[in-house]
Amino acid sequence: MRSLDKTPFPGKAREGMEKALLHMMRCLKCGADGLRVSCGSMEQAEEGPIVCTACGRAYQVRNGIIDFLVDPSPEVARERGAFQSFLPVEPSVSVGWEEHRRIILALPMLEGYALPAGDLETWRRHGREAFGICEGLDFRGLRVLELGAGRCWFSAHFARLGAEAVAVDILEDEVMGLGCGRFFEEEEGLRIHRVLCDMHSLPFREGSFDVVAATATLHHSPDLSALLSEARRVLKPGGLLLAANEPLYLPWRETPEEERKGAHEGSFPLWTWMRLLHRAGFRLAEVRAAEGLLASLAFRAVKEEGGWTWPPGLLKGMSRYVALLALSPLLALRRGARSWAAGRPMLPLPERELAYLRARLYGKGLEAEARVDNPAHWGPGWYPPEQPAGQEAPFRWSGPRSLLLLPPPRRSGSLVMELATFHPSPWSQPVEVEIRVGGRKLGEARIGRHGWQTYLFDLSSLKAGRPAKIHLRVRKGWFRPSEWGLGGDSRLLGVACRSARWE
Repeated sequence: MRSLDKTPFPGKAREGMEKALLHMMRCLKCGADGLRVSCGSMEQAEEGPIVCTACGRAYQVRNGIIDFLVDPSPEVARERGAFQSFLPVEPSVSVGWEEHRRIILALPMLEGYALPAGDLETWRRHGREAFGICEGLDFRGLRVLELGAGRCWFSAHFARLGAEAVAVDILEDEVMGLGCGRFFEEEEGLRIHRVLCDMHSLPFREGSFDVVAATATLHHSPDLSALLSEARRVLKPGGLLLAANEPLYLPWRETPEEERKGAHEGSFPLWTWMRLLHRAGFRLAEVRAAEGLLASLAFRAVKEEGGWTWPPGLLKGMSRYVALLALSPLLALRRGARSWAAGRPMLPLPERELAYLRARLYGKGLEAEARVDNPAHWGPGWYPPEQPAGQEAPFRWSGPRSLLLLPPPRRSGSLVMELATFHPSPWSQPVEVEIRVGGRKLGEARIGRHGWQTYLFDLSSLKAGRPAKIHLRVRKGWFRPSEWGLGGDSRLLGVACRSARWE
């Protein structure tokens, strides 16, 4: 079994960073151009530092990958940790190194491989959508930057088409990261420049690329507006932004495994994508959306200021997407009644805990006070913190929108809730949560930093009847993944509830 990290680079893969690549780079510390190899010639720079001539900041080159991820943000560290959790415990691939290498070279269509049908179809669908958005374009002589390149198969596709490919990612291993790029260099002689960096802070000068491409990457950004602006910055005037395999928001959806591990998995409606692209200074040139029952988006956008134009495919894609929105409850029932997420990441209601749905339909199983261990109270958008076996889970987390059930309220009295949150976003303090019962607004809870607080909401004029649906909606105060909450949970969520009852 061969090591993932110490395999030598033979042949062309040992060549250093080309002058053209170094020429268009900038220092992330001071923003200056003028990076240089600290020792020897350009061809000898497969290892060792590259130094900024202005401030002296050094960036290491390891196995042909230049590392600009010197001081990763908490968001990047969290994302890396989520994806690294998929790596084998030992630095080797259990199925055999050569087999792993052949699989990487066969991506994304994986012809001749008898993998599980679901995995095989997912990869091939990703490949069809990514290659499809490139159809009819001539990449010969163009400089293409791939964001979130991962295993580098899309960058290899551009290199085969005659482009100068630059791949960036936050992983450098040879299982899921930029290290896989060397396989294409060794096997096909393709040259893929690989840079380890945060895609929100690219180490390239303005107007360095003809094309910026991404497949299943943009939705991992916690700040899509900032990412689109950064992509526009490094594009030449008239340059293209190509994106494929971006999930569109559906009110009921399955939770990706990456999200369960802690990665950011955003989803936005089609019109939100259009608005963000327009604000970032892009003009949509083509849209492909919602093929079949898949709420997926692919598009071409041009770096171009100006008025709105109706791109090809938008009307068809919009119609399909609206149809999927209408069908989403049925699709959710087909998948087992997953939770509603309002366009933001959220864990699903476990299939084994459908007591809430039964309580909502028949009014059975509800206690006088919402208990953490009674799933009949907790609707979409709620879930208990992950606790070690045998330990009590004393509260539940709420998402930006969530729904709680209680028995029919009394004709008078109050709704009492114990709520808490972790450190609010610095852009909005304190966190403001709107409370509604039966469509009527009871009030707002303004939550400070840590610690439980008790809130009372007047119930006058509410009528007794069926179980009361209590809606919580976070109006202000989104959270950063770097801010740890109660129970050590750092996900991008709303508030925590320890109890809810009538008095």
